[in-house]
Amino acid sequence: INALASWLHEDYVELLDEAGVYNLKMIQEKTESMDNLINGILKYSRIEYDKLESETVDVNEVVKHIREIIFVPEHVQIVIMNPLPVIVADDTKIHQLFQNLISNAVSHIDKDEGLVKISSEESDTHWKFKIEDNGVGIAREYHEKIFKVFQSLDAKEKSTGIGLSIVKKIVDLYEGEIWLESEPGSGTCFYFTLIKK
Repeated sequence: INALASWLHEDYVELLDEAGVYNLKMIQEKTESMDNLINGILKYSRIEYDKLESETVDVNEVVKHIREIIFVPEHVQIVIMNPLPVIVADDTKIHQLFQNLISNAVSHIDKDEGLVKISSEESDTHWKFKIEDNGVGIAREYHEKIFKVFQSLDAKEKSTGIGLSIVKKIVDLYEGEIWLESEPGSGTCFYFTLIKK
């Protein structure tokens, strides 16, 4: 559908009035949203059935790679506050986990100078990570709801409401916990733990 709408736009844009161009653009946006939703559902449903690989994962490199592949506006900085650990885990799952949380943080920054801070600490049994932003914040009544599938606080069409449920599922696979501290207007801080292997 998206390809067809693109062809129509390319071939007939001169013949269409403003409403026609708007409607074609709307078709393209809606099919892109639908595609994102379907991909999100597939990722979510596969998480617990995919075989968990055990490999050495440098979380510093994971964050560096995510910085390169997601859109980070010029006014937003992503800062690693202390050297992150090298862990034994499934590289793809760890990428999904950090990418969802970092993308989420970046997209909800409403300040002229945005900041996402990433840090970690170690206990005997778990790694504990913290991803903190200075964005819009989340009201307390939504702190549990946001981890459920299709729950999004974002009215934007681009949000599928699946990202944080994927995060929760991955954390569960590693016998960890995830929670947040946040108030509207004062940013959000996500904490999560992953079992050490």
